[in-house]
Amino acid sequence: MKKKDILPETQGKDTEKSKKTKELIYNTAISLFQKDGYEKATMRSISSHAGVSLGSAYYYFQSKEDIVLQFYYFSQEDAKIQSEEFNKSTNDFKKRFKNIILYKIDSFAKYKNFVSVLAKNAGDPNHSISPFSGETKHIREDAIQIIREALESSNLKLKGEIVSLLPELLWLYQLGIVYFWISDSSKSSQRTKLIVDESLDMVFKLIQISKFPFFKTVIGSILRLYRLVKGN
Repeated sequence: MKKKDILPETQGKDTEKSKKTKELIYNTAISLFQKDGYEKATMRSISSHAGVSLGSAYYYFQSKEDIVLQFYYFSQEDAKIQSEEFNKSTNDFKKRFKNIILYKIDSFAKYKNFVSVLAKNAGDPNHSISPFSGETKHIREDAIQIIREALESSNLKLKGEIVSLLPELLWLYQLGIVYFWISDSSKSSQRTKLIVDESLDMVFKLIQISKFPFFKTVIGSILRLYRLVKGN
């Protein structure tokens, strides 16, 4: 995962020393989350291991949750850059989307213990670090946008409402793959990669047949159900 210095809202305001201090606190926190677990690590222990005052740690991050949000941000920015570069090599949407999924898993690999803890809070949309929370909305939208951009310039041409909803549906699918990967103990996550291959074949067959008139009723029902689940 490529490191960015700081979150956008602090760019231009931090001195070089301040940036390095913030990066030190962040890296120390992620290391402790991996080693001791997210729940056990405290802002006090993070500041102690980083060799900075507790007040300094709180100056840069109001809570552990803020550090997690920055982790999400770094991950998302890196994924966006990699996807844009990969898209230049092919216009095949299936290959592009598979790359998005596998790159996410590979970039999370060394943080697996930490990510598995985050996943425990994923189902609660009221928890700030859940991918469905209000606090992570912009990160969630950015993740969906990566898929949307890969689709819009690809060889897959679709019409109707499915065009606007497909990226979000595929993001949910990607999230499901990540959750499966968390519990995958196979060497180099081979089971997960096999699941991706098999399930993507099925997903893209459904996408292809959605173009045919006889399937429009089924697609319409699926989209209506999805809108009901989302509450709109």
